[in-house]
Amino acid sequence: MLTVSSVLPFSEQSACAVSAVVRGIEMGFVPAPLHHIHVQSPLVTGFFDVGVRSSFPIDGVDFIMGNDIAGGKVYPVPEVVNVPIADSEHDSLVQNHPNIFTVSVLTRAQTSKQAQDIDLADTLFASVLTDNSPSTGTPVECTLEAEKVAESVTAPVPLPLTREALISAQQNDPSLAKCLSTASQSSSECRKGLCFFFDKDVLMRRWVSQSVSAEDNSGDDWSTVYQIVVPVGCRQHVLALAHEHLWSGYLGITKTYNRVLKHFFWPGMKRDVVHFCKTCGVCQIVGKPNQVVQPVPAIGESFEHVIVDCVGLLPRTNSGNQFLLTVMCVATHFPEAIPLLKITAPAVSKALLKFFTTFGLPKVVQTDQGTNFLSRTFKDTLQSLGISHSVSSAYHPQSQGALERWHQTLKSMLSKFCQETGKYWDDGVPFVLFAIRDAKQESLGFSPAELVFGHNVCGPLKVLKEKFVNNVSPRLNVSEFVSQCRERSQHAALLAKEALSSFQASMMKRFDRKAVKRQFGPGDKVLVLLPTPGSALTARFSGPYVVESRVSDTDYVIHTPERRTKTRLRHINMVKPFHSRAGGQEEPKAVPVIVTPSLICVTTESDGLVGLSDGNRGGRLSNSEWLSCIEDHLSYLPEVQRRDVMDLIYSYPNLFGAVPSCTTVLEHDIDVGNAKPIKQHAYRCSMEKRESMKKEVSYLVENGLAKPSSSPWSSLCLLAPKSDGTPRFCTDFRKVNAVTVPDSFPLPRIEDCIDSIGPSTFITKLDLLKGYWQVPLTIRASDISTFVTP
Repeated sequence: MLTVSSVLPFSEQSACAVSAVVRGIEMGFVPAPLHHIHVQSPLVTGFFDVGVRSSFPIDGVDFIMGNDIAGGKVYPVPEVVNVPIADSEHDSLVQNHPNIFTVSVLTRAQTSKQAQDIDLADTLFASVLTDNSPSTGTPVECTLEAEKVAESVTAPVPLPLTREALISAQQNDPSLAKCLSTASQSSSECRKGLCFFFDKDVLMRRWVSQSVSAEDNSGDDWSTVYQIVVPVGCRQHVLALAHEHLWSGYLGITKTYNRVLKHFFWPGMKRDVVHFCKTCGVCQIVGKPNQVVQPVPAIGESFEHVIVDCVGLLPRTNSGNQFLLTVMCVATHFPEAIPLLKITAPAVSKALLKFFTTFGLPKVVQTDQGTNFLSRTFKDTLQSLGISHSVSSAYHPQSQGALERWHQTLKSMLSKFCQETGKYWDDGVPFVLFAIRDAKQESLGFSPAELVFGHNVCGPLKVLKEKFVNNVSPRLNVSEFVSQCRERSQHAALLAKEALSSFQASMMKRFDRKAVKRQFGPGDKVLVLLPTPGSALTARFSGPYVVESRVSDTDYVIHTPERRTKTRLRHINMVKPFHSRAGGQEEPKAVPVIVTPSLICVTTESDGLVGLSDGNRGGRLSNSEWLSCIEDHLSYLPEVQRRDVMDLIYSYPNLFGAVPSCTTVLEHDIDVGNAKPIKQHAYRCSMEKRESMKKEVSYLVENGLAKPSSSPWSSLCLLAPKSDGTPRFCTDFRKVNAVTVPDSFPLPRIEDCIDSIGPSTFITKLDLLKGYWQVPLTIRASDISTFVTP
């Protein structure tokens, strides 16, 4: 239970001397002192410990009782009966409130009128027959909102659809002139097969499916279909109901066409169905396109091009291994698997160096876009060895499909090894590798061991064979042995290349049966497979986006302006053409975000930081300049919303000044106990950074955010690059933090913060002007936070 302090005269006698942590009253956790009081209400009566707060967020609420105390007295307990019981409460409500609870009685005139009209307000046709129904040219979105789904079933129809309106539309439609001229007066006058006729002035079509035999066409049975001929104005509504409705399921072109054909018809219906399904926004973002396959070219040299990947997380073994680093030669398909405790960049680099000492340095190492493979450590390792690094396209594992498919075989064999022997999986890796290397590759015609070593390796079967047949290998000198091995290896490599080409040709023939060759040019609008916001492990087609350039026959650079990465390299299988309907919106719907643009003039420096012009250094953008043309910056908003935003900004002029100020609400204090003062000397840095620090300190002193100090404490300063490359003035307080007395005050949860702004119409992102320096310090904290610059 919770209450406000103004309800009762609480005192120390009623206090419990403890507080309860309450969540949900305000953002985060707040304390509520407990008082033992007597509560009397229609729900419960007795003594309870009640938390007391100064106020509640909702006016008029003075007492809150939880469901655990009220029990089932708040909500009526459901009763199970055998016979339905009439609700007598409705009659009393009708008598007391006749304007709200009306009596459902129809007059004879109303009944007669409803018999003539076809009211579809309570049917599934409501959402597609209303004048204010959603446009068929909806933008491409990831999912349907729950409100839209509900409206598609329960949306009311202001005016019912009448036969007179349909008859008038049919008579005035020029596209139905030929159908009207050949129509009979009734279905009885129609001859067998296809014909048009009138059913009480409604133009109909009699049609028999071609799949029905001739002897079945004699009578009007289930095989005969009577279709309404639809005028132009109603065709989009019928197509939307047959394809986009909640109960339609977004089926393909053929199934949608057959569904409409059961009840409706109009000239050119197949063409309209194809265009409608092709331009459906939901269908375009679902499904994967198939481009004509491009085979991986066969490499002549062994271990010239290797593919590297990681497998895990696997069950932890007694050695602590949980991962596998896998390596495969592209030319010979020779595999290697190295158990690892972790797959960080240093661990992967060390394992690869050990592999290279055995098989030599490759020219190309191909990996996916894992963080360990894209790190600076891995990049420096390959550069120091003179190895080129090739990165596969995102969400396209087919580019290294040989290794990905081998992972399935490897894990299956390791699982069988563990079940058979009861040992850990890393104990079986050497035996599994031997078996795979000795097995014949269907695509090459040879085993990887034969292509690498030039002879059949000795395994258990060969040992058994030699026990029965004592074959003695001829003795050869060194030159003859080297020559024979070279000829054998060259011949095997040639045969393997021919076998691989033949295998790829047959694979391409099977794959390309359902593939469509596609090509895009700069400026084309496409849908791109991108990670889902908030979930890096899932992806969906988003867009439309514009193709910026074409890298190769299979790779394109896509411009994604609203994403963090403005341009992305995508494989053509991750790109789909975007089709828009006439008059429809092409841009995806998004939550309006108000962002203050940054007027930055950048210059690249040798140390990687981006310098700013003197007029705009460190976020010193004059807000007055931006506010003078605020209407231009908010031109993308409607007039009403633009005016609301401007009124909100002009209501708080002190918050948008060009010079930062300090708050007067609180002061920040630092408690270091009895710790001795810590003195640090400034870092040495380049002249450019020193000049930047000097200007930053001068700016702080001029605006009253800092002042010269002679404190025994001193912490060093440095420049850290921001996300946009501009320098950020930072102070290294790590040694001060080590001696600071910690404060365990609970911080607000990010989930609670997001929940509090969820229902908002606008999501505003504000960049505070020197927000860190706007909180003043106490005298003690000011001495402790003293910093020193070069």
